Parts: sequence; C-alpha cells; structure tokens
Amino acid sequence: MADLTAFELKIAAGNNRSDSYSISRQEYRSLLPFFIFYTLITLLVSHHPFFWDKDIIFSRIADWLMKNKFSVVLPDALDVGYPPLLGYLLAFAWKITGKSLLVMHVFMLPFSIGIVIQLYRFLRFYMPRQTIIPVMILVLADTSLLTQSIVFSTDLVMIFFLLLALNSILYKKRILLSVAIFGLLFSHMRGAMGMAMIGLFDLYKNKGWQKPLQKLSILYAYMPGTALFIAYCVFHYAVKGWIGYHENSPWIGCFETVDGKGFLRNILIVAWRLTDFGKLFLFPVLFYLVFRFLKNKGAVDQTLGDLFVLLALSVLAFVPSALIYKVLSSHRYFIPITMIVTIITGYLLFSCILQKNLRRVLYGIMLAGLVSGNFWIYPDTIAKGWDATLAHIPYYGLREKMVSYIDDRKISFSDIGTEVPNAYQLKYYDLSGDERYIPIKDFQRNTYIFYSNIYNTFSDDEIKQLKTRWLIEKEFRCFGVRVTLYKNPKFSQ
Repeated sequence: MADLTAFELKIAAGNNRSDSYSISRQEYRSLLPFFIFYTLITLLVSHHPFFWDKDIIFSRIADWLMKNKFSVVLPDALDVGYPPLLGYLLAFAWKITGKSLLVMHVFMLPFSIGIVIQLYRFLRFYMPRQTIIPVMILVLADTSLLTQSIVFSTDLVMIFFLLLALNSILYKKRILLSVAIFGLLFSHMRGAMGMAMIGLFDLYKNKGWQKPLQKLSILYAYMPGTALFIAYCVFHYAVKGWIGYHENSPWIGCFETVDGKGFLRNILIVAWRLTDFGKLFLFPVLFYLVFRFLKNKGAVDQTLGDLFVLLALSVLAFVPSALIYKVLSSHRYFIPITMIVTIITGYLLFSCILQKNLRRVLYGIMLAGLVSGNFWIYPDTIAKGWDATLAHIPYYGLREKMVSYIDDRKISFSDIGTEVPNAYQLKYYDLSGDERYIPIKDFQRNTYIFYSNIYNTFSDDEIKQLKTRWLIEKEFRCFGVRVTLYKNPKFSQ
C-alpha cells in the first residue's frame, strides 16, 4: 500500500481508465495468489456434500435429467421457475466424468476465478494500480461471497455475469455484453433484476448518445438473451400453465406478500443483512470517510459518480422484493450491494486518507471485521444465513457422525423427524445412492428428532420443547455448530 499524494492518485486513476480489456502477464501474476487460494479451498471442500436447500435442488435436478434423457420439461417439484441452465450443465458434466462431489465443486471453480478476473478489470478501470489488490481483498473477504464459492451456488454464477456485463459496458464490448445478459437471465431468478440494473447503467454511461438510432443501438446487446428467455417462458407456460411459481410450489411461501408491519420489519431485516457477518465494520469507516470527504470539500469525480449510481441501481434492483415478500431476504441476495459499498469505501480510503498509518488502521479494522464474520453465531431462536458464512463448515462432519450413530444403533429413519435442509434422500447430499430420507418432523409421532442449530425452520416453541422436555440421545459439537438427536420422552422407557 504505497503512500500516494492526491495528485499521484488523480494521475494514476486517469492512466488506469484504459480501453484495453486484455490483462497482461504481469497483471495475471498479481492475481495468481487469488487463483491458488480458490483452487485450494475448492480441493479442500471437494468431499463436502450438497448443503442448503437451494444447492440440493440442483443435485435433484441433475439426477432427474440424467435419468430422463435431459428432458426439457421438469416435474413441478423440481421446477425452479426459471431456466435451470446450471442443472443441465451439471448433469452434462456428470454424464461425461461420472457423478461425484469433486466434479460438482470443480464445476464452480471457473466462476470463482472468473469473478476475480472481472473484479480486477472493473477496479482497474476506476482505481490506481496500487489500490486494486487491497480493495479486491476487502471485496472477496465478504463472508456471503466467499461461502458461495464452496457450495453449489447460482448466486456465484450470477455475480460473475453481473461483473462481466459491467465490464462489457465500461470497455465497450457489446457482443460480450450479449453473452453476459444471457448468463444473467439463465442462471438465476434474480438475473432479470440484474439485467435491469445493467440496462439502466448502460443508459447512464451512454447518455451522450443523443440520436434516436444511437440510443436504440444500446438495446441490441440485450435482444438475444431476452428473446431466448421470453421464448423459454412462453414454452414453459404453454406446457405448465404457470411462470415463476405456482400454488403448489415448494417455494410458494417465499412469495407471500407482507402487510405494513411486515414491510417495516423487512426494512430492519435488510439493514441487518447488509451489516451482518462482519460487514458492520465497514459502515463506521465509510461514514468517517464520507465525513472527511465532505469536510475537505472533495469533488465527486467520475469514479465516485459511477459507483454511487451503481449503488443506487443495485438497491433499486435487489431490495424491493425483499421488502414486499415475506422470505426473500437471504444474505446472498444483497451481494451486489455490499460489493459496491465495499468498493466505494476502499476508493475513499485510498483517496481521502493520505496518512499511511491511519489508512492501515482503518483497512485493518475492515478486513479483521469481515474475517470475524465467519465466527458470528447467534442463539438458536434467531434464524441465520448459514449458507453465507464459513461457520457452517463443521456441520458436514457432524451430520455424517450422527447418521453413522443412527445406523450403528439401528434406528429407523421413519422414526425420526427433521427439517430442511436435512429432509431429502441421502443420495442427493453425498451422491451415495442411498435412497433413505428422514421425514419432516412431527412432534406427536416421532420417536426422535434430528436437530441442528443450522436449521432455521424449527419454531421458537419447538426449540424450547426440545431443550426442556425431550431427552438428548446423542449430540456432536464443533466450533459453535451442534447436531443433536433428541428422544421423545413418551418413548424413553
């Protein structure tokens, strides 16, 4: 982190605004530690089974596709409501290489590396070379983004295409923008929100185009992906009679609208999500930097202008659905917002704070805070985004130990109750071929309850019952994660 004067920052930033999309060998060498890091963590977790219900659904989709000759029509129980491109690609990868967890994890690695490359291109367009790597580290240290790299994640894919689309606009790569738009629309339900954000930013960056034909030409890059997406939706509606979700959808509860009280509650939840898992340490630093910027009467340059426009557009794109609907506020939904907030904070840190020691202190506070987010664990009655923190990692081994214990004691799965994401056939988790599954809990009927503090769908009353009335048959713990087999007191004799 070289100590730069304001003049040097300005000159360096100007020199970095290049039309060159390519990355030199020297630049790739500077990114090599990131590539090695993501490769290593991918290999380290390559034995981890599918985790959250959003991940397991693609295991189920890929399994079904392989058994049904890659049918273009999925059963309603597996239909995610948007083009399941990743499900087809995973099934195709398994068809070629054989079904394995290693293939699943390696499948995600190119997107992690792609995010590194695209993030570098984005920051290079706006920032001095000396500040790019430090800011990249802050952005990539976000627990939500980091955790998505070790699970099967449509959000990771969406973030890659979102950055690719932004860079396509900045570096004037319209054909590449078409590819990015297709990737957004076919990778995630929120891809359409991402496309809206990208489209508005595209109009903003090309506001100098005054002639109608020039403005119309902006739309050309969006037409192929949009046309294919609309064709899919029309076909889907013709076959299924619905688009997005239906009344018997497993995810119907996510689309339940809220009343006024629920709307206010959702505002607080969104604020919590944006500051949770260590991101809380970003905002005091950001507010301090903004105060310093205003106090010194700093001028809003092109970089800050673009970044604040992007922040406003990302909030406009990804926040309304979280406020309107009951259960659409997972941490990973707001990764685009937190990425831009972190970039703005990093840019202000290196442009406003010229004292080297103070800059290091503020940077250290933010980085340490973000890393600490992987150790934030709340009481059981508070629902947590376990798929957005590395704190969930011990669960894989604990769950495996508990299943082994159940098998050793010859306890029938039918006598046990549990909750999502633990209520699917074992073969969808570890690809073992074991078709047994633990049913959804029924406190009156179940002899045992398979519980973990990572399961968010146990009510507060149910958790209280388990802890005060039921007996602990067996429990495994590791770093704040617990897996417990409770026994119904009615069957304790």
